[in-house]
Parts: sequence; structure tokens; C-alpha cells
Amino acid sequence: GPKRDGDGRLWLTLNQTIGLKLTATDDWRGWGMMLDDSGTLIPICGGMRSPCGLGANDIGDMFFTDQQGNWVPTGSLHHMRPGVFFGHVDSLKHARLPDSPLEHPGQIPSKIPLPEALDRIPAFKPPAIWFPYRKMGMSATDILCNNTDGKFGPFDGQLFVGDFTMARINRVFLEKVHGEYQGACFPFRKGFQSAIVRMAWGTDGSMIIGETNRGWNSTGKTSYGLERLVWTGEMPFEILSMAAEPDGFTLRFTKPVDPENAEALSSYKMSSYTYIYHQDYGSPEIDAKDLIITRAIVSADRKSVRLVVKGLREIYVHELRANGVTSANGESLLHNDAYYTLNRIPNDN
Repeated sequence: GPKRDGDGRLWLTLNQTIGLKLTATDDWRGWGMMLDDSGTLIPICGGMRSPCGLGANDIGDMFFTDQQGNWVPTGSLHHMRPGVFFGHVDSLKHARLPDSPLEHPGQIPSKIPLPEALDRIPAFKPPAIWFPYRKMGMSATDILCNNTDGKFGPFDGQLFVGDFTMARINRVFLEKVHGEYQGACFPFRKGFQSAIVRMAWGTDGSMIIGETNRGWNSTGKTSYGLERLVWTGEMPFEILSMAAEPDGFTLRFTKPVDPENAEALSSYKMSSYTYIYHQDYGSPEIDAKDLIITRAIVSADRKSVRLVVKGLREIYVHELRANGVTSANGESLLHNDAYYTLNRIPNDN
């Protein structure tokens, strides 16, 4: 940062210190801060490890990305709001400072499944999005909201999130369920020349991407770079969004689907898994289960499919493969995988 929220206020994040301290104090390391109208930095939320991305969504709420490591199972996208703890324990010592909006939760348990940790630790909130390791990158970076009014394809209002190690960009669809953000991440573009660190919009609606391999290596081969990504104007066949339902998910597509393929249960495969909350570096996927899809219902306009799924689990990633879905013109999906972070199942009403 700093970056502005929807009300024009400046926000920033502070990562944990490594090695020698540059100042006499490390107060508020691992915290998100906001600059108020008087010029005072206000601590808002804690529990960050190494936040490398910051940005507002289409209604002005602020988000940050964090990196896999100790206490952080895999890359993640979090909604910043007052008094929330995001899981990294080192920042909790600052919760005892007078200006902290976060009450220290006491002894922190370790080596337990993430859903149990969330139940046991006051103020601990899950991310809106998990980026499963390697499947969706290895080190999430910048956040850029698509506010181009169609100049960058059909994804208006969604977020793009860079990745350092795999030199790629992912796409995020968010929704609110029971007042909290959750949603799905999708692959978007890969093969950039260097690690992606920052992204911005050009006045023409193209994406400008700032890159560097200095510090860590990426799949990109150059030491640094600046690239421009432009939409060709050709509509891709993609899963536009994946929204939670009381008994499954609704997939929305960028083009009408072939109803025969889209209604075939063999066109889809789903599983779910969660992570371990511990001080060790990262986490494997644990408690993985295949899910049973009982129905696939195509909408009248053939641009959405309602999947009825048995065995939904809160605080689990729900991984989708839609290999068999084709468009009405016989096109395969450009990307057939999606990963929904299901923190809360909607009510049936």
C-alpha cells in the first residue's frame, strides 16, 4: 500500500519482521492499518504473515493477500475489517497495546484442523478465498478489481490476483453469505516473463503488470519486466461465476452451454478438503472427500447450471472439474477448474 477504500481512506499492511529490526519497536507488524482524517495510523486487524497484495473490491471494501508459511496453510485472500484475527500468531503481542481493536485470545492451539481452530480462537476468521497450493499458484500478490466497464472482457466487478512464484494471474468471484465474504477462484492467464508483483489499469482498459524475480525465483525467466495484457475482444468460454446454494452451487457461463453435455453428471467431478492450523510451514490438504453430484439443471437461457451436491462442508475448499461441459458451438472450457471456499452454507429460503 497505501491504497484507498471506497470512502477514499488510505490503508496499508505491515508484514512480520525477519532478522534485525530497523527501529526500536516492531509495533503493529502483521497488522492492517488505516490512515484517518487527522493523519493518524489506526490499527484495524491483525494476524498477517507476509501480505503482498492490497486492494478494494467493487463496493470499496478492502482485501489483502497472504503467503503460505507458518500458521498460513496456503495462499489466501482476506477481507479487512475491525477487530479480526487472520491466524498468524506473532502479531498477537500487539493486541495487548492500548490502541488494539482486537482482544488477545490467550493460548493458541496448534496442529488441529482449521475448522476446529476457528471454533476455539475468538476473533479468528477464515479467508474469503484459499488458493490451493500449486493448483492456484504458490505466492499470491497484488489485487486488482475489474472496473473497466467491459474493456477487459466479461469479468466486471471481479478481482484479479497475481502470483509471484508461478508468474500467473488468477481470477476471483466473491459473494456474501451470512454477512461474510466467500467465493471461488479460477485460473486466468499464465506464462508471464517474470514474477508478478503489481498490477494497474491503463486508461484504455488494458492491464499493466509490474514484475521482478529479485529476492525469489519464479517460472518467468527474466529478472524483471513490465507487460501489458489486452483483451482481444473475442469472448472466451469460461465459468463466469460459481455461487453457493443451500444444496450445491450455481455455475454461470460466459456463453450458452450445450444442454446435453451440461446436464450429464459425468461432465463434473467435485471434492472437498481443508487444512491443518499449525506453526509448521504450510499445510497439506486434509480430510479430502469426493462429493456426489445428484443433478445438473440447465437454465432456460442455457448460460447457467445448477449443481445439486451431497456432502457440502463449511470451512472446506470445494474443488470442481467441469471437463465435459461444452458451449452450444462445441467449444471446450478455456479453464475447467474452480475452487470455492465454502465458509458458510446459505439458508434454504
